[in-house]
Amino acid sequence: MSSAILKKPGKKILLMGNEAIARGAVEAGIQLMAAYPGTPSSEICEALIDAAPDSDYYVEWSTNEKIAFELAHGASQVGARSMVAMKNAGLNVAMDTFMTVPYGGVKGGMVVVVADDPDAHYSSNEQDTRFAAMYAEIPCLEPMDQQEAREMAQEAFGMSEQLELPIFLRTVSRISHASGDVTLGPVKAGRNKIAFNKHYKLPYRWNVYGAPGALYKHKWLHDILPKAKEVANNSKFNQMKLVDGSKVGVLASGLAASYTKEALERLELTDKVNFLKLGMIYPLPDKKIGKLMADIDTLIIVEEGDPVVENQVRSLAKEIAPGIKIYGKSYNAILNPYGEINSDLVTGAIADALKIELPQDDMEGTRDQLRAKVTPRSSTLCAGCSHLGSYSALREALKKFQGTHIVNGDIGCYEQGGYGLFSANVQGNDEDGKKYSIRSPYEILDTIYVMGSGISMAQGQAQVGYKDGKVVAVAGDSTLIQGTLPAVVNAVYSNADITFLVLDNRWTCMTGHQPNPNTGINSMGQANEVFDIEGVTKSMGIKFVKTVDAYNRADAAEVLEKALAFEGPSIVILKGECQLQVQRRTKRTTTETWVDKELCNGCKNCVQLGCAAITYDTKAKKAGIDKINCADCTLCSQVCKQNAIKMGGGE
Repeated sequence: MSSAILKKPGKKILLMGNEAIARGAVEAGIQLMAAYPGTPSSEICEALIDAAPDSDYYVEWSTNEKIAFELAHGASQVGARSMVAMKNAGLNVAMDTFMTVPYGGVKGGMVVVVADDPDAHYSSNEQDTRFAAMYAEIPCLEPMDQQEAREMAQEAFGMSEQLELPIFLRTVSRISHASGDVTLGPVKAGRNKIAFNKHYKLPYRWNVYGAPGALYKHKWLHDILPKAKEVANNSKFNQMKLVDGSKVGVLASGLAASYTKEALERLELTDKVNFLKLGMIYPLPDKKIGKLMADIDTLIIVEEGDPVVENQVRSLAKEIAPGIKIYGKSYNAILNPYGEINSDLVTGAIADALKIELPQDDMEGTRDQLRAKVTPRSSTLCAGCSHLGSYSALREALKKFQGTHIVNGDIGCYEQGGYGLFSANVQGNDEDGKKYSIRSPYEILDTIYVMGSGISMAQGQAQVGYKDGKVVAVAGDSTLIQGTLPAVVNAVYSNADITFLVLDNRWTCMTGHQPNPNTGINSMGQANEVFDIEGVTKSMGIKFVKTVDAYNRADAAEVLEKALAFEGPSIVILKGECQLQVQRRTKRTTTETWVDKELCNGCKNCVQLGCAAITYDTKAKKAGIDKINCADCTLCSQVCKQNAIKMGGGE
């Protein structure tokens, strides 16, 4: 990626949206980049890390989003151009500082990139973070394609310095993870001077409590907003085309503008309706919108996510054009306020609003045929994943105790333990309590919400008096550091009777195998001190802390059984490096695991392990091994009661 984002100006190359944002930051003369891995935002920081050896900025994976945000603002305070990137949910972690920083703003340009995830491809919710930009009262940019992603990232730094405010750059999955043609711009030659002045243009500029106080600094923020509106009205990212005599206006923002342009072409309306494309959605370009609404009776608003732009436009229309009928996602809804939109949906929505016939095609029929041919499936843990061993051992240990156990999950590769991949068609019921068998590792987690939530929820269940079974929580090593250490302290403080499993695979794997403080290397690949999970949790007051090999199922189950029997908070650290990283490092190409068909009786114990390398012949009723996927982790041989799974020696 480094060769891509450092290519010479003027070249047109294919870039992913996240790479385009990274290139824009390079062009602007970025001096610091901080982020916490979160799909679909991760590649922004990865691209800048790859390019760092040939550049002159600092870049790091921080331990969580709040810290990353504060690093970026600290750099801005001394005049540097900084960027922080995170996914939609990550913004929630940074919200406290995010809401306060605009009270006094920035010195060096600061760009806050947040990747939203309509349709929840990679996330637990579809939250639209443009609301957060409005809430914090800072400008918000929204690119329609990869080219604009680069241009907006580049120009956002200058806009930030002009307005002395952070600039919010909101992207979505289909921009972040799709590729498009990007023409590269020139790279800024100089760098901002690094210096500090605590009274820079305001008394106690960087001290929100300093005289004359937070209220005064909030007033200062509101004094900036009219200037921001002028920037919006003059921004090249807000483009309008008016058609003489047309009574219809179409307004679209961000990626939705690309869909809308295609929809208008399909409906042969491109030269028949007025069209305003918004790239800066807060503050609204009120003058441009006023011109759009001056002589129309119908306005169609198209956007990806919640009706953020629509609500603002409706409020403005009440003042300047109350007679216009507005179609969007709230009143006179033509699109749903949930899920992704696409060109087909937008085409149908515009046709519906204008009461015109849709062009005839059989795309939906084609999709129906494809759905009939494709077997529905979910994602699985990788072959040989250490989490398979951890879950198998936990399942075995829980069998030693009576009752309906609760296993609280968290966010990471291991969250797939709650995906229910091999479940039958499950129906809800209204029973107060009911026990369900765990038939595979994909049915072992009972609750999953957000990073760090599992251990806290477990404490709530235990402290309210749940006694019908054991209460367990699960988190990975990166998640432990990112958001659960305060909850560990709380468990000690309240003496909660829970068992906490730390699934330690050394990497932040689900978002692309980024290093973390537990990996042993920093963001640039340099060796550093390894975070001591056992030592840290013991120092917090946990009396029962044990570390065990996740690939030794018998030992792991024995330790877990003891932890579950322990009264009070207990922690078991199940260590097993991610097999994908092991294979990349060792360049392993062969496998030694095989099934002796004479000994295999088709019991499916190995299948229930949930490993993607284990096959099953339903006719012969025999297990098998997919040698391309197999990692020789030995877990399947450990669960085989017939000793039919062998290591080495050939089949």
